[in-house]
Amino acid sequence: MTSEKINESKGKKEDNKRKRKWPYILAILLLLLLLLLLLLRSCGDQHPSPNPPPSSSVPSSSVPSLDDTGSAKPGSSSAPSRQEILSRLQKQEVTVTDKVSAQASFSNGAKGSTGTWEVENPSSNSVVMQCEIVLDGETIAESAPIYPGQHIDGLTLSRQVSPGNYSVTATIRYYSKDTKSYLGMADYKIHLSVS
Repeated sequence: MTSEKINESKGKKEDNKRKRKWPYILAILLLLLLLLLLLLRSCGDQHPSPNPPPSSSVPSSSVPSLDDTGSAKPGSSSAPSRQEILSRLQKQEVTVTDKVSAQASFSNGAKGSTGTWEVENPSSNSVVMQCEIVLDGETIAESAPIYPGQHIDGLTLSRQVSPGNYSVTATIRYYSKDTKSYLGMADYKIHLSVS
């Protein structure tokens, strides 16, 4: 009988422990629910409403309206690669051959300094080329138009460039020889040396 009383008293103690845990579990659940509601409410305030309610304090003449002219083009926009540009030019029955030096150098980095860089527009081309050198997203030198059968062997800096060696982009734009309309462009990575 003693063992029955011990088992019975152990059972009562376990029941009491379980009964004492319930208020804590409920409190934690309520706290989690409250945090979830607060989180949802704060997230909802960050997104503008697609149809904001009319405001009586703002005159209707100052509320901008949507100008739906339909001028946007379908699809995503992406810059075409050099190969895509050359392919497009070939489809227009335009064959382009570029002869671009991989090295441009300036003995002085001052604005207005003349440096060496060779670009040739072979006479077999039927496009006009115009070149520029771009450093950190900014054009630092630009050529005159180069017609088929012409070349350049130098450029003038349009802004100050600190002495050093740089990897830059040489951009060549292609224009129709007859209409002077823009046809496309190609970029080359070249080395720039400024003493």
